[in-house]
Amino acid sequence: MLRDKVRATNALSVNEIYSSIQGEGLLVGTPSLFIRLQGCNLRCPWCDQPEALSFSKSEVPLEDVLRQAQESPFRHAVITGGEPMAHEGLPALVKALLEEGFSVQIETNGTLWQEALEEKAKEIHITCSPKAVAGFFVHPKVLKYAKELKFVVDEELTAEILLRQEFKRFLEGGLVVLQPESNRKDMFEKALRIQEDMAEKGYRVRIIPQIHKFLGIR
Repeated sequence: MLRDKVRATNALSVNEIYSSIQGEGLLVGTPSLFIRLQGCNLRCPWCDQPEALSFSKSEVPLEDVLRQAQESPFRHAVITGGEPMAHEGLPALVKALLEEGFSVQIETNGTLWQEALEEKAKEIHITCSPKAVAGFFVHPKVLKYAKELKFVVDEELTAEILLRQEFKRFLEGGLVVLQPESNRKDMFEKALRIQEDMAEKGYRVRIIPQIHKFLGIR
């Protein structure tokens, strides 16, 4: 059965596959299977997964990725990285996971898009985390289909960035998350200031730290 589903695909560069809880964003607390792909197009100075930044020539057959996914008791799959959108095999992975009964979430920096995802884009939860190193640019198709914007609150983030026109629908829908960088106290305080500023302008944003780090799990 699995071979039939992946016959038209090749393989994926995978850093790790593991089960845990979603520790970030609007789906925090959700029991999840994490599929971390290897390789990212950006280099954020505070990246907490530096081992997943470089692209690898070592690949795992998609059939093997799905077999490992089936071993998890959880049926919510989080495809993360690295940067998932940088991987040609992403659309095939998403389609196969949906066919296997998983709900699917993609965590992306938003700078890239896979046209082959459009067919299934409305069925998945895209979490977009715009990055300062990319000037907070987000691809128009990511903006169209994303379910939330998750901003890492670092030295670069300002309230003015959240107020950009392209982010307006997320602000109006209460779909903006502020995530203090590395759970730092000073970044929590900055997040609170931005949250208050947004409230005064009539917008509700949420501050959600990296819960899994508080719990001591990955």
